[in-house]
Amino acid sequence: MRTKLVALGCTVAGSLGVLALPPAAAGAASLPKAAIIITSAASYAYGTRVSFTVTLKARLPGASVSVYATPAGGKRILLTTSKVDSAGRLYPHYQVTRNTTFSTVFAGDAKDAANAASRTVTVPAQVTDALTGYHRTTTIGGVSYRVYRGGNNLTLKATVRPGKPGECIEPETEQYDSGAGWDADNKYGCDQLDRQSHDAAPFSLRQAVGDRYRIRADYLRGSDTANLSASSPWLYFEVNP
Repeated sequence: MRTKLVALGCTVAGSLGVLALPPAAAGAASLPKAAIIITSAASYAYGTRVSFTVTLKARLPGASVSVYATPAGGKRILLTTSKVDSAGRLYPHYQVTRNTTFSTVFAGDAKDAANAASRTVTVPAQVTDALTGYHRTTTIGGVSYRVYRGGNNLTLKATVRPGKPGECIEPETEQYDSGAGWDADNKYGCDQLDRQSHDAAPFSLRQAVGDRYRIRADYLRGSDTANLSASSPWLYFEVNP
């Protein structure tokens, strides 16, 4: 792993479509299709327990619908087969860790023909980070800083979930300018996440003495499109003589 020098100085997509339906009963072709609507946010944070709404606009009350979740790269999972409430609604739950398609199927009844609908929600990856090599911490303006000496080495350790071995993780730093706030400093090119979806990026601080910085890890998705790109929270540090 190369040593880096600190220099001086989330497409949201939603879709609504038609799924494969069970064979229609005799005479069903003459019936209107019951409208189905799936309502949710377009994107959710990794690990969110999503509660979404299925609305069936059928003419007979208490109809039953089947609801599924299909995570990117995974199998379709039956969440429930249940009757809608008096308002024609159902409220399924599912914990998302990847882009996920929610789908629902109404088999039809004496008043309405069968129908189906789907909606895809996106999920950014989760990036966590930590710093090593500092000798103490301090608080500046209510923000916690790791304090380094110019002879110290800093290592940014990052983890991406769900696992993304071989994908790109890029360290990014910004330098504090007392007159203008945070200035864009450097991006350092891609490291490859290891088999455990970890990365350790070392930095020399010899050229950074006397300044304050913040640093994070940016996950940049490549061939694995199951999640959106994402960044870790900023971590703050200063370098003393």
